[in-house]
Amino acid sequence: MRAWLLAPLLAASCVTTSAEAPRRTTPTPPPKLNEPHAEPELVSVRHKVEKGQTLYRIAKTYGITVDDLMAVNGIDNPSALQVGQELLIPGSGAPKPVVAEVDSPEPTPPDRPPPPPPKKGPVKVGKPDGTLDWPLRGVLYARFGRKGSEAHDGIDLAAPAGTPVKTAGPGDVLFAGDQKGYGLIAIVEHPNRLVTLYAHNRDLRVKTGQKVREGQVIATVGDSGTTSGPHLHFEVRKDGKPVDPLEHLGPVPSAP
Repeated sequence: MRAWLLAPLLAASCVTTSAEAPRRTTPTPPPKLNEPHAEPELVSVRHKVEKGQTLYRIAKTYGITVDDLMAVNGIDNPSALQVGQELLIPGSGAPKPVVAEVDSPEPTPPDRPPPPPPKKGPVKVGKPDGTLDWPLRGVLYARFGRKGSEAHDGIDLAAPAGTPVKTAGPGDVLFAGDQKGYGLIAIVEHPNRLVTLYAHNRDLRVKTGQKVREGQVIATVGDSGTTSGPHLHFEVRKDGKPVDPLEHLGPVPSAP
């Protein structure tokens, strides 16, 4: 989302966050988003589970982690995988030829196995002293910054449709409704000069002008607007300017 598109709305929010400034007496008009919301491709592959396949084998085939595969498909129990089940593969292209045939046994390790590759842990995101909470636990597949010629003013979190979306902090709902390209969107003003934006929801649980508490469910994940699959587009703005959400978010919430 470009900075000038929300300028009237965000400028008004900056005025009301000051301790000395009078509280807003008239409702802020909804943002005028005149351009479609450019989104990176979410899912380019749907994998149909075949006999003998496991989450580990499927994840390895597409070069992703088992945790990411489980998170984006809402899988809690790996052993519950069923033949014929369709899985979304986040941020993936063609499969990599690294898995044996599905009906073949696991390969026998050689007598002298090669040295193990360097340990590659998950990339840590969020800051220990971050002032905002994560709106949900999902797969981070698109970051803040330019995507080719388009500006991407937030981050994208893939999650199963219907996943609860929570406020990143207490505040006031500046706008809740439908916007071209963004689908169902909620914008929350916080007392620390920050404004957060939640887009592409399936439904909204709040209304414009409503006060919200920290961690309150305000929407559910969907694919409304212009997008290629269910996910949350999340933005943070400070004094009206887009900033990297990862610079303000705290530690990633642990799995339930």
